[in-house]
Amino acid sequence: SYFTPLLPSLQGECLLTVQLCDEDRFDDEEDVEFYLLFAGTSQRHLTSTRRVDHVTLHAVCPAHGCCEAVLVTLCSARPGRPVGSVAQERFLFVQDLAFDVAQFLVSSAGRPAALEDARLLDEFPIPPAESERLDGSVALAMRHMALPEGWSVLGAGEGSEPSPQETLLHFAARRGLWRLALFLLQQPGGRAALRLPNRQGATPVDVARQRGNCRVEELLAR
Repeated sequence: SYFTPLLPSLQGECLLTVQLCDEDRFDDEEDVEFYLLFAGTSQRHLTSTRRVDHVTLHAVCPAHGCCEAVLVTLCSARPGRPVGSVAQERFLFVQDLAFDVAQFLVSSAGRPAALEDARLLDEFPIPPAESERLDGSVALAMRHMALPEGWSVLGAGEGSEPSPQETLLHFAARRGLWRLALFLLQQPGGRAALRLPNRQGATPVDVARQRGNCRVEELLAR
């Protein structure tokens, strides 16, 4: 068997294709289930596969916690028989732009100056299709990141009253990133950030409305 060449990003969820060779085929094909075992230095993932035809399998690559090469083993399982190893390949998980953006956002919570500087990006509008891809990738990366203990969308200590400032929700609203906005609303400090205006007096929903990002506006106005 052989795997399609792949450099998966840390957030995973890309499609992986496995091609079976003639010697890997089984007489009782309908009874055989194939699985992929991803083995890293500190994490192991097991994912099922979907048979496309008698020689092709598809699987969804899992998320991984660090940039490293992992050993991927194609395993076969049949009722009443031990699990067997069919083939192996090494894949390198890499950190991509979406993960870099997610790390920047996590570190910028409660740092209004960093998010104010990010407003300079408004001078360089992102095409809608690219924005949609970035939104999905960044939200996915943040869901799989290990957030710092006690992390909040506002980055403020418990009981403190934040002053008007640019927040992560403003960032998402300004760029029409509704999946990211949805993720942030579900995190500590998300609902408080929804009501917090920036230094210009605009809440995140105001920013979404001003920028014509209707989907984010609808989400934040619920």
